[in-house]
Amino acid sequence: MQIHSFIDNSFYQSESKFIKYNPYTLEKLHEVSNCDLVGLITAIQSSNKAFQLWKHSSRADRLSLVEKIQAQITTKQDEYAKLEALDQGLPLVFVKKNSIDLLLKNIQEIKTQGSQTQNFQYSPVGVIVIVASWNLSLRVILDRLIPALIAGNSVIIKVSSASPVTAAILTEIILAVDAPKGLINIITTDDKEVKKTLICHPGVKAISFTGSSENSTEILPLITQASLQNLKKFQISSGSKNSAVVIGEPHDDSFVSIMSSFLAGQGQLAWSSSRLFILEKYEQQWEEKIKNYLELLRPSEGVEDDSLWTPCIKKNSFAKFDEIKHLAYEDKAKLLQSSFVLTDFQKKSFLPTIFTKDMSRCSTLQQDQVHAPFYILSTVKYPFDVPKYSNVSYFGFAAHLWGDAEKLAKIASELDVGLVTYNKSSVEVSGAFAAVKQSGYGLQDFQSFGAFFSNVKKIT
Repeated sequence: MQIHSFIDNSFYQSESKFIKYNPYTLEKLHEVSNCDLVGLITAIQSSNKAFQLWKHSSRADRLSLVEKIQAQITTKQDEYAKLEALDQGLPLVFVKKNSIDLLLKNIQEIKTQGSQTQNFQYSPVGVIVIVASWNLSLRVILDRLIPALIAGNSVIIKVSSASPVTAAILTEIILAVDAPKGLINIITTDDKEVKKTLICHPGVKAISFTGSSENSTEILPLITQASLQNLKKFQISSGSKNSAVVIGEPHDDSFVSIMSSFLAGQGQLAWSSSRLFILEKYEQQWEEKIKNYLELLRPSEGVEDDSLWTPCIKKNSFAKFDEIKHLAYEDKAKLLQSSFVLTDFQKKSFLPTIFTKDMSRCSTLQQDQVHAPFYILSTVKYPFDVPKYSNVSYFGFAAHLWGDAEKLAKIASELDVGLVTYNKSSVEVSGAFAAVKQSGYGLQDFQSFGAFFSNVKKIT
């Protein structure tokens, strides 16, 4: 597939290109045209021009466009799920359930949002840039695109180079719904200078970024520097490495769901669990259950395969994985891992799944930075001990708790996270939400008529 940036309702091509490879076979999957600085400036100018018209559109017109987008995704949902699953190396059933189905649900919820009170007036901000992570990227983008459009903004979307097929999907949607010219521009690039200019350009009024902690630490100084001359609104959603807590013994009806919160996406999803807290009295049962499960785990052969041992998309995961694994061996940590021996071919894109008992030499910072299938099993004597060990994380995205809700309530109230889920993973919760600590910066408001996507004026 040939993938190009979509700027001012036309395909933009440049001489520079990069290749996206099939994560399962490592064969060429897409040839992607790199947007250059000329294309970027064209996109910003086009977006500003479109904004001048769209900001005067009626709420009915905006909702009409959103409903067309919703209908297009509904019609092509199976195709879009399969395209993203292949690009992202994820099981098709997982993408369909946790990306397509949930984004459609969230669109419906966003459509019903209205202004909070009659004492406030809301006006659009201008050109908003959405920079999305690769995992479940269509959902991540639409969760932000829809409220931006309803609020009256124009949008430039920078699609992750790790999942460029999302740009092709978005382009098809824009053409199918006959969106106003230049209202939604799509950029595909791995050029650092283009990315920097996109963030710093004075024609951009707000930036919504979702991505890894490494990328967020690069983007935040750029926003700060640009704000000296041109103050921008920004929101940054980052980090993963979530705690999972189970206060009972391992039961078959919940065990697979618990393991899925760790293994889906090979520990690279923003929603991934990374540390499992259990009670000491069930330690042996959990160790045996996890070990037996991992020994039966096999590498996925493709998107139709529901195995959770999928390819690692980010190649830097391999370096971090080896570093922490080396520490585990030096620490003489107890390892619970798959006994499956990877072939030379599979080593290029698959990593073994490793659970280790608590490691004295594996610092919180190191664990937070490992976007790979490396997990820690931690034991506590009492449930109320969990927060003091879990809260040492540098991130506060979500926590996944399994068991009786009343017994878990005390733990939930003490955890420093933006979301707590009972008996399910946070990936199953529709819509964006505000994270805490280093997982969230800026205006963590995802409402159409809120502080980020709208300028708010109080009338008294």
